Amino acid sequence: MTPSLQARIDAQLKLRVHAVGPVYGHLKLQTAGHLLDVLIGGTTRINPGVSTLDWKTAPLAEVFFAYDEGEDYEIEVGDRLIGGKLIEKNVLTWKGAELIRLECAEGTAVRLNDRWELLADPGHPRLKSRAPAARLPFRSPLEVDLDPAQQRIVGLPAEAQTLILGEAGFGKTTVALHRLLALKRQAPEGFRAAVVVPTHGLRRLTQLMLERKGEREIEVWTYDQWALAAARKAFPDLPHRESQSTSAEVIQLKRHGALEGVLADFAQDHPSPAQDEDRPTRSKARATRADLEVFFGDSAWMDQVVAASGGQLASRTVKDLTMHTRVQFRDPAETEYADVDRANLTAVDGRRLDDGTPNEDAGSVDPEDYAVLFELARLRAVQQRAKPLSLATWDALLVDEAQELAPLELRLLGRSLNPRGSVIVAGDAAQQVDPTSHFAGWEPVMAELGAAEHVCATLEVSYRCPPEVTAFARSLIDQGPPPAEPLPAITRALCDNGCHLALWLTSELRRIQGEDPAGSIAVICRSDVTARGFARSLGHGLTVRLALEGDFQFTPGITVTSVQEVKGLEFDCVVVPDAQASTYPRTPASRRALYVAVTRATHHLGVAAVGRWFE
Repeated sequence: MTPSLQARIDAQLKLRVHAVGPVYGHLKLQTAGHLLDVLIGGTTRINPGVSTLDWKTAPLAEVFFAYDEGEDYEIEVGDRLIGGKLIEKNVLTWKGAELIRLECAEGTAVRLNDRWELLADPGHPRLKSRAPAARLPFRSPLEVDLDPAQQRIVGLPAEAQTLILGEAGFGKTTVALHRLLALKRQAPEGFRAAVVVPTHGLRRLTQLMLERKGEREIEVWTYDQWALAAARKAFPDLPHRESQSTSAEVIQLKRHGALEGVLADFAQDHPSPAQDEDRPTRSKARATRADLEVFFGDSAWMDQVVAASGGQLASRTVKDLTMHTRVQFRDPAETEYADVDRANLTAVDGRRLDDGTPNEDAGSVDPEDYAVLFELARLRAVQQRAKPLSLATWDALLVDEAQELAPLELRLLGRSLNPRGSVIVAGDAAQQVDPTSHFAGWEPVMAELGAAEHVCATLEVSYRCPPEVTAFARSLIDQGPPPAEPLPAITRALCDNGCHLALWLTSELRRIQGEDPAGSIAVICRSDVTARGFARSLGHGLTVRLALEGDFQFTPGITVTSVQEVKGLEFDCVVVPDAQASTYPRTPASRRALYVAVTRATHHLGVAAVGRWFE
C-alpha cells in the first residue's frame, strides 16, 4: 500500500462524519483559488465545510462522471459557468460505517482481514466494441441476400396467406417485407399495400428500409395511427382528444377477447345507435360514441365481461372502468367555460386546465374504443341484414409483431383487405410483452384476420445475434440455466448501488464509442421511467439520446430507451442496465421482456444490475 493511497483512505474516514445519507464518492476540487472537498451521495446537503451532492441531480456531480484526476473542468450551473481543476476523484464502497474499497487513479485498495491491500487487477467488467473488420455503416436489413428457406417463403403463390414465425433475429421482418415487395412487383398498376406495426420506432425503421429500396408507395402505419384515421372517418362524433391516463387494467378489459360475446349480446339488446342529445350525429356506421357510454358505463355489462374472462380480468376493474367512462363523457374545462376568454383557459405552465386533475380525460376517447365501435357497427349491420361498413382499401397487408394485437384489432385489420387480398403475418410469441393484448396463439390470430387457411413458415437460422446471445435468450424463455461461461459476446456487471453502476457504464460507453465512433449503442431499460433516469445520469458524462414514442434516429451514437420501444430494432451493442431481481422477477412476462431486450444486440451484449441478479 503506497503512502499516498493510505492518505486518501484516512482522509475519507475523516470526511465521512460530514456526510448525509449514503456516500458513493469523493471529489477534491481546486476552484476560485482554494481546495474544496465534495462528497457524492444519494441526497444534496450544502454545508459550510463539506457538502454532499446527489449523484443523480446535482450539476456538480457531472465532474464525478465526466472528468478524471488532473483535468480542468467547466460545467453549467443555472446560467453560470463554473470551472476549476479536479485534484482527486475517489470511488468509495462502505459497509455500514466501514470503508471497504477505494478506487482512484493510483489504483484500487480493498480492506481484507482488517488490513488494506492494493489489487493488481480491479476486475472491472469490459464492454466490447465491434471488431475493426465489422465497423461498417448502417445497412438496412432488406439489403441482404436471402437464404434458400427464406427465398421459398418470398416465392409462395400470390394467393397464399402467409404466417412467418421465428425467434428474434431470424429475419421475419426482412422476409415478410421481401414477400410484400414481390407481390407488388407481380401485381397490376394500382396495387395498394400497407405495413402495420405496433410501435413508432419500428414504423420509422420500416419506412427507412423501404425508402432505401426505392419504394415509397407502400403505406406504413402503427396500428393506433391507422385505427385513429379509420375511426375519425367512420364516426364523426368522436372527440379529437385521446385519453392520457387510462389504467392498464381498463385497457386490458377493453382489449380482452371476452368482450366479443358480451358486445354481441349488447348489440342484440340495443339494435339502434345511442344518441348524444347535445351532439346529434348523422353517421351511417350504425354505432356512435354515445354507445360507449351505455356499454362501458354499465357495470352489469362489464361484470359479464369479467365473468367470461375465466379469471384473467379482476372484478375491481369494473368500478375503475365505469368511473373512467363517466369522466370521459364530462365536458372538459374548455367547453364548460366556453364563454371565458380562451387565453384564460390555459394553466400558467401552458397545460390544459384539466391536466393533472381527476377530470383530465374529460371529453376524450380511448384508442381501444375504435375497434369496439367498428365491431358494434358490424354486429348491428349483420342483425339488420345490411352490408357492414366497408373498410377494404388494400390489396396486400403485412402485420408485423402481430402477437401484440388484440382480437378485435386483428379483426378490424382483416376487414381492411380487399376480398382477394393477401395477408402476411410475422411474429414471435416469445416477444409478446404487452400485457393487455391477450395473445392466444397463432391460429386465432390468422382466423381473426380472415386467413384461417394459410401457409405457416418457421425460420430456423439466426442472422442477428452472436451465438452466445441467442443461447442466453433461449435460456430465458425455456426457464433453463444460462449458457456456461465464458461468453465472449456477453459482459455482466453487478454493482452495489446505482451510482457506481452509472459510473461504470459511463466509463465503458465512452471507451467503446471512442474505439468505434460509427457504432450504434442502445441502453434498454424495462420501463420508460427507468429510461428517463438513466438518460439523466449518463448525460452527466456522455451525449445520449432518449428515444421514447419511436424517436429513434438510426444513426451512430448512444440511445437510451425501453423494452416496449425496441421491437424489431437492432443495435451493434446493447446494454440492459436494470437486470436485477426487483425489475425482472421470475415471471413469464419478465422473461419475455428481457428476451426482447437482449436480442437487439448484433455484436455485443452488456447485462448490469444493482444488488441481485434477475431470477
